[in-house]
Amino acid sequence: MGGSPQFDIRLLGEPVVTVAGSPIDVDTRKAIAILAYLAVEGPTSRDHLLAMLWPEASSDRARATLRRTLSSLRSGIGKEHLDSDRDRVALTGDIDVDTATFDAEIASTHQHGHDPADVCPECITHLDRATGLYRGDFLQGFAVRDAPEFEDWVRTVGEALRLRLGEALHRLAMARAAVGDYPRALAAVGRWIEIDSLHEPARRLLMLLHAWAGDRPAAMEAYRAFVAILDRELGVSPLEETSELYEAILDEDLPPPPGPRRRTRAHPPRGRPATTGLLDREDELARLRLALDSVEQRGTVVALTGEPWMGKTRLLEELGAIAQARGETVVMGRASRMEQALPYGVMSQIIEPALSVLEGREIELPSWVTIELARLIPRLAPGSRPAGPDRLGDLRFLEAVHELIRLVSSVGPMMLAVDDSQWLDTASARLVAFLTRRVSALPVLVLLAIRTGEKTDPIVTEISAHADLTVSLAPLDTRQLEGRVDAERAGAIIEASGGIPLLVLASLDSETDEVEGPEILHYIETRLRGLSDLARQVLAAASVLSGIRDIPILRETSGRTEEELVEAVEELISAGLLREIPAGGTFGFTLDAVERISYESTSLIRRRLLHERAAHALEALPRAYDDAPLAAAVAAHHHGAGSPHAAEWYRRAGDLARNVYANDEAKTMYETALALGGEDPGELHLALGELAIARGDYQAAMSELRSAASQTKGAVLSRVEHRIGEVHRLLGRFDLAVEAFARAEVEHEAAAALYADWALLHHRTGSPEALEMAEKALAAAARSGDRKVMSRAHDILGVVEPDPTRAMAHLDMALELAGEAEPERMAALNNKARLLAEIGNLDAATRLVEEALALATSTGHRHREAALRNHLADLHHQAGREDRSREALTEAVAIFSEIDAGGWEPELWLLIHW
Repeated sequence: MGGSPQFDIRLLGEPVVTVAGSPIDVDTRKAIAILAYLAVEGPTSRDHLLAMLWPEASSDRARATLRRTLSSLRSGIGKEHLDSDRDRVALTGDIDVDTATFDAEIASTHQHGHDPADVCPECITHLDRATGLYRGDFLQGFAVRDAPEFEDWVRTVGEALRLRLGEALHRLAMARAAVGDYPRALAAVGRWIEIDSLHEPARRLLMLLHAWAGDRPAAMEAYRAFVAILDRELGVSPLEETSELYEAILDEDLPPPPGPRRRTRAHPPRGRPATTGLLDREDELARLRLALDSVEQRGTVVALTGEPWMGKTRLLEELGAIAQARGETVVMGRASRMEQALPYGVMSQIIEPALSVLEGREIELPSWVTIELARLIPRLAPGSRPAGPDRLGDLRFLEAVHELIRLVSSVGPMMLAVDDSQWLDTASARLVAFLTRRVSALPVLVLLAIRTGEKTDPIVTEISAHADLTVSLAPLDTRQLEGRVDAERAGAIIEASGGIPLLVLASLDSETDEVEGPEILHYIETRLRGLSDLARQVLAAASVLSGIRDIPILRETSGRTEEELVEAVEELISAGLLREIPAGGTFGFTLDAVERISYESTSLIRRRLLHERAAHALEALPRAYDDAPLAAAVAAHHHGAGSPHAAEWYRRAGDLARNVYANDEAKTMYETALALGGEDPGELHLALGELAIARGDYQAAMSELRSAASQTKGAVLSRVEHRIGEVHRLLGRFDLAVEAFARAEVEHEAAAALYADWALLHHRTGSPEALEMAEKALAAAARSGDRKVMSRAHDILGVVEPDPTRAMAHLDMALELAGEAEPERMAALNNKARLLAEIGNLDAATRLVEEALALATSTGHRHREAALRNHLADLHHQAGREDRSREALTEAVAIFSEIDAGGWEPELWLLIHW
């Protein structure tokens, strides 16, 4: 359009539109809105403009308003620059749009014959121009009334432009640093931080640049300033990577600064690297197959170890495919770094598929196993909830899982694998340890893939150290590439990739004279760069969800339709960023770094929005109120969204975790709820105190209970005093225990339980008040009308009553009231047996203990089974049956040795009366 005046549109920052150097004159802001939309999106239909800018107006009125607006716009910019007919509107002629120039300058840096992640001197010029065009955010300060769709479009475009600016500034800063120009490198990263002051990758780069420039104090100050901002604005700490970088700066243990990049021949972007088998992992696979083949003779524990990206996951999947092809049962779970606080998060992945094996073969679980597993899988006991946590029941729950695995393996050989075991939550780690100690008697291969160089739960470290077989994966070397490429190229690939199998595969598939750069960050950024906005948004939602791979939850979190989600996931799989997991019809990240980089590159505002959506989607699931890992995930997402509901969900997750004996995780949940200002802090401190009692940390228990006492009153305070008395009793401070029980009596809602404990305390100290207190327990139990409570009261009376006849009557009544309630019946049988032994009826006492022992064995009460076997050994010894006594004592010691002594009070090991 020669001879037409220069037409400039500036949309970065406050919109400025000029023709021949003079601002245009239009009478409505919606004219500028139309101009901006056409400049960015190109020609569009009148109907789309009507729906976007006048959604509430009638059709006739909206069309008339659009005609007037277009007429005003045509007068302002000149009729040669606006083309419109009955259906379509477009800008024409020579138009300079700053957003288009911005993108063109960045795109031109990918055409200089080098890797897109690299920067050459010519690139610096283009990046300078691009970043110089960015006067401010897209349409900054500009808004139109009653046009929410237009506002959504502005936010979407603005966010995409900010991301591209951040990438450009990052590349520019690294390029300046590569030539030693640290002042201008710092200026570039400073602009990046101005865009998003809470963006941690930018803050880490600022620290690195100061350190590389030799200004260590400035690097340290940059870290401390960022910590202060996070604390002030969000009340959180920096990510682990940021803190680790700070420590590396203190130790002067930095990564090398960037240097000039070498040129490679440009090649078009490719999709996912072609898979070329397991390279030379056939030897390791053969060793694993031998272990799998041997499980019919003896169960085996295998540790598969190696640094990140060495191919552990691919080996697990290959072995699993082999086992499945042979008709064997394969159950696999995967731990996640971000799920380490979720109790039994991994084991729930194991238990559900194991149950499905039995359901498919109509094998029925024992009722006690079903009840225990319902603590983790509520659907197993619909309409009812298992009893609350019993300090003696932790081992019973573990036994239930063991029984499930035993039944599954009775069908045929079984492979039970856990990937990324270094991130197992403590509760799952304890359960895996429990299973590995018993696997030799089952046709089961337990295979743990463990990443070396990571902070690992000590339990997992212990399992690995005592595994039957350890298979270690090292980086590949040129030998693995023999026959695939020539020796010279093989050496170049190994040098560039560091021998990381996935990068080696990508290099083999690149079809270039030289291979891609060695940095995994470059590998990922190359694939991120070509993504559509839709795929980026879905990837951000997936990174926020972390270990949760449920497709409907991803749809709710991303805010996209089902078709859009399918399109985006397919694109991400094609780009090699996600991988399909056939077993569950879901997906996972190909590399952990993909998840981390995607999360960090998402703006704080969008992360909070995605966390909020995720929290609402997850809490809408029926299991959210019964499933400990799911409740913990809801809490974490509310926390990430800055929601005030986070504290109440952390408390709920703590209660559920405690109910399945995941006490370490429950402690973390309760402490987080307290830190977030959760309601009823006294109740939270009480729960923490009870957890401390359970693990035998009486000093911590007393500290928590005193905090609880200072922040509560009424019935809750009575419960606190009851627990304080229990701690004093366990520590042998009987006088203090009596005082605490006396204070607890005032408003205690479970007086029978208090009086029963009090009576046992008096009995232990030889006080004559034991009988009176036991009778008060019986009176309180009678008022409650609860048969099990009454059974315990009669049981305690049978212990403290000095008259053998009356004591026996109470114990008989305790048995009658207990009915089929196993804990109460076992207690009464045990105590009646002691009374019979005291009067010399050893044979009858032995029969009662054997009956109680049968109950303990069938219900999985391992602690009580050990105590009863110990009791049985005493009875056989008194009757002169020494061989049987030694046999029973050996069995008792064997069971006690399986128990983590650090987690149980010394008093409970005795279990003389309960």
